[in-house]
Amino acid sequence: MKRPLKIILLILSGLILLVFVALITVPVIFRDEIKAKVEQTINESVRATVKVQDYRLNFFRYFPDLTLGLDNVSVLGSDKFENDTLAGFRSLNLVFNLPSVFRKTGYEIKSIVLDKALLNVTYLDDGSFNWDISRDTLSGVTEAPDTTSAGMKILLKSVRAVNSSLVYNDHGLDMKALINNLNFLLSGDMTANETDLKIKLDAGDVNFIMDGIKYLSRAGAKGELDLSANLDDYSFTFRENHLTINDLKINFSGWAAMPEDDIAADITFKSEQTSFKTLLSLVPAVYMNDFRDLNATGNFSFSGSARGVYSDADSTMPDISLDLVVNDGLVSYPALPEKISSINLKAAAFVDGKDFDKTVVNIDKFHMELAGNPFDFEFALKTPLSDPDIKVSMSGKLDLDALSNAVPLDSTDLSGLVDVSVMLAGQLSMIDRGEYDSFRASGRMSIKNMLVEMAGYPEIRVNNAGFEFAPAYAALSDADLKIGKNSDFRLSGRLENYIPYILKNETIKGKLDLGSKLIDASEILSKFVGDTTALEDTTALALIKIPGNIDFGFNAAISNFIYGKIRANNVRGQILVKNGVLSVRETGMDILGGTVSVNADYDTRDSIRPLMRAGFNISGIGIRDGFETFDMIQKFAPAARGVDGKVNLNLSFESLLGKDIMPLVNTISGKGSLQSEQVTLIESAAYDRMKELLKLGENYTNTFRDLKLSFTVRNGRVYVNPFDIKAGNVKMNISGDQGIDQTMNYLIKTEIPRSELGSSVNSFIDGLSAQASALGFASKMPADVMKINVRLSGVFGKPLVTPVFGSGSDESASGLKSATTDAIRENVTRTADESREKIIREAEERGDRLIKEAEARARQIREEAVKSAETIRKEADIQAQKLTDEAASKGVVAKLAAQKAAGTIRTEADKKAELLIRQADDLATKITEEAKAGKRELLDRL
Repeated sequence: MKRPLKIILLILSGLILLVFVALITVPVIFRDEIKAKVEQTINESVRATVKVQDYRLNFFRYFPDLTLGLDNVSVLGSDKFENDTLAGFRSLNLVFNLPSVFRKTGYEIKSIVLDKALLNVTYLDDGSFNWDISRDTLSGVTEAPDTTSAGMKILLKSVRAVNSSLVYNDHGLDMKALINNLNFLLSGDMTANETDLKIKLDAGDVNFIMDGIKYLSRAGAKGELDLSANLDDYSFTFRENHLTINDLKINFSGWAAMPEDDIAADITFKSEQTSFKTLLSLVPAVYMNDFRDLNATGNFSFSGSARGVYSDADSTMPDISLDLVVNDGLVSYPALPEKISSINLKAAAFVDGKDFDKTVVNIDKFHMELAGNPFDFEFALKTPLSDPDIKVSMSGKLDLDALSNAVPLDSTDLSGLVDVSVMLAGQLSMIDRGEYDSFRASGRMSIKNMLVEMAGYPEIRVNNAGFEFAPAYAALSDADLKIGKNSDFRLSGRLENYIPYILKNETIKGKLDLGSKLIDASEILSKFVGDTTALEDTTALALIKIPGNIDFGFNAAISNFIYGKIRANNVRGQILVKNGVLSVRETGMDILGGTVSVNADYDTRDSIRPLMRAGFNISGIGIRDGFETFDMIQKFAPAARGVDGKVNLNLSFESLLGKDIMPLVNTISGKGSLQSEQVTLIESAAYDRMKELLKLGENYTNTFRDLKLSFTVRNGRVYVNPFDIKAGNVKMNISGDQGIDQTMNYLIKTEIPRSELGSSVNSFIDGLSAQASALGFASKMPADVMKINVRLSGVFGKPLVTPVFGSGSDESASGLKSATTDAIRENVTRTADESREKIIREAEERGDRLIKEAEARARQIREEAVKSAETIRKEADIQAQKLTDEAASKGVVAKLAAQKAAGTIRTEADKKAELLIRQADDLATKITEEAKAGKRELLDRL
């Protein structure tokens, strides 16, 4: 008995070992073959780039079936969606029917499991669809793969997605949906012609935005659908089905069919609950702020239907009807003293899927009471596309203090009173035709003591404002408001075309008078937190985009205006807002002891590259005051720090704008002219060195008279055209350029009376002349006026001042050369070798010093560029990491988007850093080569 038992145990052990070995070896044997079949099937099925980082094959996960795991899968689009991510999966598991692995009829896939999947669906304005990648859409080119022949068979029983995300973006409809934390299960026999299917879904973060309005924000959603399906004609009948959004549960019934491209449907839905509180759970602000503490009474009913055919070819959709009724609603919070009561609403909407112009919206009544004040609203809309026919009635008092004491508002403070009584009724065509007597528009609205404080915006306080409504316009009177803590505004005038603006988003027009004692633009702009997509600068203010459908004209009279270090008084002129551009026309102001006349455009139509075009006519402004006030002067003309006097400046330019809504100086292009009766150099290293070179003496005048010059600006440099000026008895002709990199390159042609030169220079000249005469050589006597050219180069603060020895006319020849070299060189150099050698030696020493200083400056430029490049990269890393960290808690979609944006930030930073280093290296090389060339020229001319 023991021996047979032992044999049985050995056989069982052997079988177990055999199964275990099979579990290990079969995946190894079939891994490459299955992998090849999967890749072949994918490539035959889609026009997209599918990337898989790794493959796994095992029995253990879904035993006894065989599982092929694809790790870190990405699907990239084609054509205009090339390199866009259509889908991504941390893992995609294909579960195979084990016996099919050993058959030659093909592998059978039973189920698909997706872990941390991201699905991105996009429709562009032109109707392009990023998932239009199936090869069977290429008619006549490639046949769809036969999944029933030997190869890969899809015999699905389930599809599951875990911890996944969905992004849906329809640019044509301005609609976007974001779903995170999505768990999804589709189960049923998907191989049968007729089958039962079950769908379960659970999502913890649902967002829906349309026309810029967020209808759902981080809502929770759960759903169960029980369907009878005919997979031959793709028809589905809903049995017991429901979808829950936050606390609102909606039941569905009906059917849908997709036999070909069109979708036919007859679906009805209605809310299961009748509690008013469940309806309020859909309101994002209410649901997110202490919803559990909310006390709400009253009841509601919500129902609707979708009947008809959705067809891309015919541009039709099902007819949609909605009905919503609220009776005797009341809202209150235990911690707040006020309540909103007597809430009653009856609303209905019908959308004709074949002719959208037959859409009808009716709000027969909306009534509520707040702090004892009733508020009523009625609305009706017909023929919204061809000729909007509206009826609007609104009346009541809205106490914003009471509203704040009734509903907790996140990051928002409200107070004040709005009293309104308005009636509008008629067709838009009546306004277009000027039939104002036929269109009814009357009423008023007054605002008193209103305060609005919201995160990301400056505080707005409306002390008083009144509107009177007529068909053609709305008159604004006695508007007295403050924006921020310091800026006051007084407005009056009229707004035209306001009804088409409301109904069809057409352009609203306004003619307004604007008065103010003080506008502090710096404080106002610093409070905005929004789009900061403008090009890089140092101050992170928000770019304020000007709407394209506003046409306003302001007659402005502003007593005091502040922006940064700019302090202006008595600002008078025209401010225009039109076609997305803010313009200032013929606007004058007093500033820095002088006057300024401005014409300028602030253009944000391209939000990535916002633009300023401006023209300034400036009179009598102090140079040093201008230097302290305007960053542009500090960057382009740092020498102005040491100059005193008043100037007149005419300047026109165009520039991109930085985040501080100020010009990026390296993008400025323009031209201008500058005049001054007298300027005095209080501190100028360049002029001091020039006086030292020419031995003019430390006490020689620093005052220049009758300054008149013109210039152009491009590529971060100012190019000064030749101009004449006098300092005492010294005449100068100056031309050259200087840049925001602090480098300069000027040629100064001087005419200096010998009486102004230092005694040592005159003695040297006379001595050489006498020596030549004593040797019996004829020589020209030095002129009474010396023509000496000087090159001013290097950087501000450490200028290089060198004589220039040119060839040609007296205009370009050195005066010292004319006095010494031209007069006696041909004689003295043959007979006075010692003098010649001394001159050459001094010239070589001078040239060596120039080269040494240039090399030192070149090293400094390169070192500073490397440091600046490293700073750019570090700041980009910090910004990128912050972006990624902030998105980590917001779901997979936000994290992936943040990672992509972070990568872009780092890439752009690298480009900027490398460009900075290349530019610095080019500049350093140029400075060094110019110094070497200067030495060669100096020696060649001796």
